[in-house]
Formats: sequence, structure tokens, C-alpha cells
Amino acid sequence: MKATFFHAARDIRVADVPDAEPGPGEALLDVTAVGVCGSDLHIYLYGDVGGVTATEPITLGHEAAGIVVAVGPGSDLRPGQRVAIDPATPCGVCESCQAGDPHLCPNIAFMGLYPYHGALRERMVYPAHLCVPVPEPITDTGAALLEPLGVALHASRLADIQIGDDVAVLGCGGIGLLIIRLARLAGARRIFASDRYPWRLEQAAAYGADVVINIDAADVVAEVLRATGKRGVDVAIEAAWAAGTTNQCVEIARYGGRVIIVGIPVEDFIGFRASAARRKELLIRSSRRMKHTYPAAIALAASGQVDLDGLATHRYSLEQTRQAFETAALYEDGVVRAIILPNAR
Repeated sequence: MKATFFHAARDIRVADVPDAEPGPGEALLDVTAVGVCGSDLHIYLYGDVGGVTATEPITLGHEAAGIVVAVGPGSDLRPGQRVAIDPATPCGVCESCQAGDPHLCPNIAFMGLYPYHGALRERMVYPAHLCVPVPEPITDTGAALLEPLGVALHASRLADIQIGDDVAVLGCGGIGLLIIRLARLAGARRIFASDRYPWRLEQAAAYGADVVINIDAADVVAEVLRATGKRGVDVAIEAAWAAGTTNQCVEIARYGGRVIIVGIPVEDFIGFRASAARRKELLIRSSRRMKHTYPAAIALAASGQVDLDGLATHRYSLEQTRQAFETAALYEDGVVRAIILPNAR
């Protein structure tokens, strides 16, 4: 079978690798769709994300879906089932896992993050209990994008968005757009969205933003404070992984407001004006991945309340993986989410 391997910055190659057979508790999957996430782009551009460096060739891809081909003993799955692939394997025994927070497991094995190979290959063997069956209304692309929807759900739950809240989302990539949609479903009064790419701002409006701000044409802080009568927003969510956006969140949050940091900055550092955060007594929280969100994500997607396929602006074959990453990294051609279809012919 064929698989892709990241070798060095901007160097992804397709290679032939041996097929594998599922063992006890495992499933063999035909991989149907893989989304290119911002963290994948970190690795592609810099060879590193969040301090984890790839020191040998690695298969990327953690937003993924597949079809069950075969199962090993002890699996409840059956051949032909369509599944979303949960990319995280927690240890199950540490303090965080025992407390019901498996996403905080310090021993977690994360698919597509060195040294664990990801889904950008034609077939893969994976723990069956982490393969989540999806109903028919959800497409293969939608099944892959349940993972970023889960990330957005977890961040939204941390934000505790209430009916009537004013919400700002800084960064309108896939995660930011999904948070905007969830804020609208949660009953937000006004939703502000900022980005520099016009097509993303158009998508933000389509997903529920009331006010869109192009950061190359206007000052985000000034615009939000003007629109709110200097009060600020109840919730400010950083989803841009860009320098300066965390401080913008602090500046636009109201007194007693909430700031949620979702993006992963390239510099691996964030900064904000301490006096503003202290004076306002802000609640500032970081959000990591997702926590028990697949059931809710599936329900939202299957019911049509969240349009996952609308994020998938570009589709590529496995052989076009490098092109997909280049398009996403350079923000070319109106891209929001590039999807790779490993078994497309």
C-alpha cells in the first residue's frame, strides 16, 4: 500500500509500505478522508509543534475517517462500517485518566505526532475502541472533520457561552469557524470574528458571525470596543495561532470576562498586558484537544446543525499530499480546509 512521510520542512514523499493485519482489539481500515489541520502545518513548515520535533520520517494526519476492512478478536466493529478515528490513545491509568480527563493524559499517544504515525496512508491498523461508527447522513469528509468539531466543542464548553453573551473569535480557520457556529447555537447575542483573509470572513458570516473584521483594514480591539460601547465581550476566544491575538483577547474581554486560548503559536509563547488581565480579573484558560465530545459532535453533524462539509474547500488524492499542504500553508485559492482522500482513484 502507499503512505506519505514527512521527512523535513516542506518535504513530504509518497512511498510503498507493507500491509498490516489487525490483532486482538484492532481494526484494519481503508482510510477515506484526512483533513489538514493547523498543527499538521506547524510540522510541515517547521518540523515541530508544541515542542515535539520529528527526528525521523513520520506519517502525518489526525483528522481522519475510514471504512472497516477486517477486525481482530475482541472487536465489536464489523467490516463495512464507516468510522471516525479518535487520534488520541490515553494510558487509562494515570491521575488525569482516572479523574475522567483522558485528554490531559501525560502519556497520551497521538496519531500523526512523532513518534506515532498518522492517517495519511491508504490503510491502517488502529485500536477498535477508538474507531467511532458514524451514521449515514455524515459523509466521509464530515466524519474526518468530527475531530476538529470536537476540539471546537471542548473549547466552547470551557468558554461556558451563555444565552445573550457577546462573543469574539479571533481567527477564522476551521476551528474558529466551528466555534462561531457553536456560539450561535448556544444563543450568543453578538458574535465578532476577525481574520485577514476575505473568504474566511465570508465563511464566518455564513456560520453565524454578526460583525467581521479584516485585521489588515481595521484595529480589532478598537472595533470591538466601539461596537460594545467600551464594555467588551463576555467571551474572547483565540483561534488564530498568531502573535498578538492573545493580548487582543485580553483587551476586548469585559471586566470579569473569559478568555479561551485554542491556537498553538509558532513561537510556543504567548503574552498579554498583565495590568489589563488583573484589573479585569479575567478567567484565562487554555484548551487542549477534546474531552468526550464525539457523541455530541455526531449529533450536531447528523442533524445538520453544523455543516462540516462546508469547511472542505479543497480535495486531493494521496499523491497530491504535498500540494494540499502547500495550498493550506500559503492560504492559496480560498482554502479553508484541505481534505486528502487516500483511496480516491
